[in-house]
Amino acid sequence: MRTGELQENIVKLSDIRREKSRALSPYGPVKAGLTTLPTTNEVRLMELLSSLESVVDNLNFKSFTVYDTLNTAIEDLRVALSYTTNEAGTDTL
Repeated sequence: MRTGELQENIVKLSDIRREKSRALSPYGPVKAGLTTLPTTNEVRLMELLSSLESVVDNLNFKSFTVYDTLNTAIEDLRVALSYTTNEAGTDTL
């Protein structure tokens, strides 16, 4: 191997090591393999928030379904009672 090629390989190896030692972070470069506590907690909190939002949406949908069913049942009951009271000759609701 020539001296020029050897020097070029050393420079490339140095560049690779430097790139591996850095990791991108919203708080600036950090050493590879290290995770900052706020970033880790932030990811966990975002996952939890997403999960909670999904549960809330599901419960919201179910509550509106129950509300709609209850209103329909009440209206059907009013109609049935109205029909029976009319048949008996008494006042309607």
